[in-house]
Amino acid sequence: MSNLNEYNRECLNELSGGCNGAIEYRESLSGTGTAIPRCDKHWYDALDRDEALRFRYPHNAPADFDPLYAGESWDGE
Repeated sequence: MSNLNEYNRECLNELSGGCNGAIEYRESLSGTGTAIPRCDKHWYDALDRDEALRFRYPHNAPADFDPLYAGESWDGE
């Protein structure tokens, strides 16, 4: 995403330190559509965390998931 607002362009994660690269407004990974200012380093860190979460908690049930095994369902119903 391009720089949408020249005001208040501080990296959201600046307090954790280690900022590096350009600070740009980037789309939220949660799907809200909110633009969040992040430096390149923290953006790539967020992408890595998001990928790890999606791998650990996939949208679809794994091939070996058996709802009868423990009386559970994948979709929460």
